[in-house]
Amino acid sequence: MKGKFGFKYDLADPGKGRGCFIYGKKEMKFEAINVCNPLGDLLKAMTSLVQEPSYLWGEEATKVVEWYCETCIFILEFSTKNGKTIEFSMTKSPAPFGEEKPSVKITGKILLQEFYHTIIAELDTFIKKTGLLNYAQVWQKDEFPLTYFLVLKKYLIGWKIWIPSKEESDVLESEFMMVLS
Repeated sequence: MKGKFGFKYDLADPGKGRGCFIYGKKEMKFEAINVCNPLGDLLKAMTSLVQEPSYLWGEEATKVVEWYCETCIFILEFSTKNGKTIEFSMTKSPAPFGEEKPSVKITGKILLQEFYHTIIAELDTFIKKTGLLNYAQVWQKDEFPLTYFLVLKKYLIGWKIWIPSKEESDVLESEFMMVLS
């Protein structure tokens, strides 16, 4: 497994998310718009990969997620043959928008648990900082995919690789207090 894997995500403007995947020294930046549900699609695919382990029957388990941006489509493909490593490719393609620019692509291989931990750790910090209500207001379409997020976090806890964050979350904590009251 060469290269260090990283993921960053934040809401840039109303209806627009901005992020970056990092693999080794390569970065793939993106700006998804709310005509799609990038976080929901990603977390659902990640959950499905673990809960429907077709690799146990000798088949390759593959998931594809497409995010629509203003000037391109961002395609994330990941697969596993053994449930331990993920092979991935990320492609930024301007083709549907008539652009004459070439596609940009990053491919790699990483431990499945590291891939999952990197994404969930970033989204954990993101949602604690943003809050569920603020997310819905700024994203202006879908809600934060809390169920898939919690399922994946539970897997990380079960794999004994989740380290709880020590940071306070006044926003998210006050939202949960509303639920409990």
